[in-house]
Amino acid sequence: MLAEGGSETLEVCEALVDSYEVWIKETGKRLRTLDLSAARAEQAKTHLEICRTAARRMRGGIATLRGDADLMMAFQLANATMARQQDWKNLRKPEEQRRTLVWRPFQLGFVLLSAASSVAPDHEDRGIMDLIWFPTGGGKTEAYLLLTAFTIFARRLKRGSEGEGVSTIMRYTLRLLTLQQFERAAAMICAANLEWAERGFDTTRTPISLGLWLGESTTPNRRGDAAKLLDGANLKDVGRPDRLIKCPACDESLDWHSAGDGVEVTCGTDGCEVGEAGPLPIYTNDDDVYDERPSLVIGTADKFAQVARNEKTAALFGAGAYDPPDLIVQDELHLISGSLGTLSGLYETAIDILATRDGHPPKVIGSTATIRSAASQVRALFARRTMQFPPPGIDAGDSAFAVVEKDPKKRGRLYVGASTIGHSKPEMLQAVCGSLLQSASVLDGSERDAAWTLLGYFNSLKELGGSVSLLQVIAPETMRRLAAYRDEPIRPVDTQIEITSRIGSEQIGETLAKLERRHDAVGAIDVALATNMISVGVDVGRLGLMVVDGQPKGVSEYIQATSRVGRDRTDGLVIGLFTAYRPRDRSRFETHATWHSALYRDVEATSVTPFAPRARSRALHAPFVAIAAHRHPELWQAPGRAEGFRLELESIIDEIVLRLGNLGEQEACEAADTREELMKFLDSWCRRDGLSTWWSDKGDASLLMSMEQAVQRRAAGRASRQPKPTPNTLRGVEATVRIDLEGK
Repeated sequence: MLAEGGSETLEVCEALVDSYEVWIKETGKRLRTLDLSAARAEQAKTHLEICRTAARRMRGGIATLRGDADLMMAFQLANATMARQQDWKNLRKPEEQRRTLVWRPFQLGFVLLSAASSVAPDHEDRGIMDLIWFPTGGGKTEAYLLLTAFTIFARRLKRGSEGEGVSTIMRYTLRLLTLQQFERAAAMICAANLEWAERGFDTTRTPISLGLWLGESTTPNRRGDAAKLLDGANLKDVGRPDRLIKCPACDESLDWHSAGDGVEVTCGTDGCEVGEAGPLPIYTNDDDVYDERPSLVIGTADKFAQVARNEKTAALFGAGAYDPPDLIVQDELHLISGSLGTLSGLYETAIDILATRDGHPPKVIGSTATIRSAASQVRALFARRTMQFPPPGIDAGDSAFAVVEKDPKKRGRLYVGASTIGHSKPEMLQAVCGSLLQSASVLDGSERDAAWTLLGYFNSLKELGGSVSLLQVIAPETMRRLAAYRDEPIRPVDTQIEITSRIGSEQIGETLAKLERRHDAVGAIDVALATNMISVGVDVGRLGLMVVDGQPKGVSEYIQATSRVGRDRTDGLVIGLFTAYRPRDRSRFETHATWHSALYRDVEATSVTPFAPRARSRALHAPFVAIAAHRHPELWQAPGRAEGFRLELESIIDEIVLRLGNLGEQEACEAADTREELMKFLDSWCRRDGLSTWWSDKGDASLLMSMEQAVQRRAAGRASRQPKPTPNTLRGVEATVRIDLEGK
């Protein structure tokens, strides 16, 4: 209905907001009947006022659509896009599992909330980060994909050729999550391109497209390397470009091949609408991303350190030819914390300023299922206020858009605790796993499929490694004894896989595809052993059984990891194996029911301090030089000309310090020191006469060098005094030592 247009589209949206406003009024009436302390009553009123603000913004989104024919068409096209990709998904499912696209209220509500500020650069809500806070598996990804499609269409309809180029940037923290979300985004982009073409627009010159922008070990930096890899070459430490294996429409294998000097991906299946439209508009090497400027660019947070090193990254921000991105999506916000969050906050200064046009910054949205103190984290990272959606009411279990299910007979996830009291942990682990594996063989239908693949979670690679032989040798013996006792056939357990950092990037897609295999398919997985790599990004609807070996250190990690099972319409069973002599394990076991009844209450607050002294000493100069070079491209080739741009560079320092004042009280206190350190760096830069190289890891004649190389030099006693060490990654950097093992 939303894709078809007409008055029905807005009537559906109006009905949603009407219902929400009725809920707010009824909740307000109930509040007056409660016996609350003055402090709690005031807090409840604050919550309801935030709900009213959300309702007003949703009304504003509807008014924006009603008053602008182009935006209304963009909204309809976005819904048609999501409906088309849902039809493609249905073709791959059994008849009884197929379903038409039906938006959950929070999904549609979030898009209405953010629509106006996502497409209007001068909208007052551009200074607010809209954060989807919803349990895992609830559909957050579909919500921001709908908003992304709407933004792409709106830019092109409203601005013509200036609206082409990069419309949206999506950032993730882990490669597993990035690659799986890339597959989901590819389906949306291919569907959007078809919808655009069917409306009579030209998709041959500037198609609606998708770019994957990752490190070289995952995808190639150079187009030539991508072509060589597809032609059979083996390049050390260079990832493959063929990251999308199956066609989003027909689910048949895609053909990745070199074409001239570049790379092309096609679908040769007869009758496939994506294949008949020509090469897929998908780019997976850096050169293509810079040259084609895809509508949607997906990358890891680490990759954005390149803005201070690579002049080609200017293409992501329009580079004068197009408008800069209107929308930045930060998925799994809770992971942008600690040292990663601190450096991300520094580099965000450059990204935010480079994506600002005529004083109007990009719209920033995010999503998470587990976060605390979101407002302070968002302010420190993005210098923005926060609208957490759906906002809470006066009851933690009811936000109008989501209500905690209290009926134990309804589908959900059951948590069971088992202690090792009186037994060794290996003995308990193999006994529990063996019993679960054998018992799955006597189930029928969907229950059998949900319990067939046992997902094991371990807190470290060491603990996982010690369990491999247990499940391969000892657990089968337990299964044989159980089968004999219960007089049932012995279940063979032949296929065991590992989902850890040890698997290569090229194997991630294949590994996830294996997990999708139903129990009766050839090669169905019996056991999957994993570390925290699965905590985000694994969205396999059929998984329903997990064993957690020991309590993870963080509650957020525990919630995220165990949410990999019991998703969609599948029941989930999570068995926690608690070691009796570990205090944290024993505490969780003894308070198991009470703790799980209020699990989200104990989610840890995150810490982000981008302008703390240690962070400044490491990378304060990086956002400064990035902004300087992108605004004055001459500096890339001739950094020694900095003195000629002295006034312009000092104004950049003013911008950085001004933005710092919006990050919160703690960061604002660092403003004076930040200005002093940046001016000191600028002075030293201008004094280096004849400086001709921007970045080099060899010699001392460049302005910058990689921090990795600087660390190696320092470890070898050859520290350089001239080039400024600059991060190539936002992770920690330590010196590496080569170890040669010689056998006798």
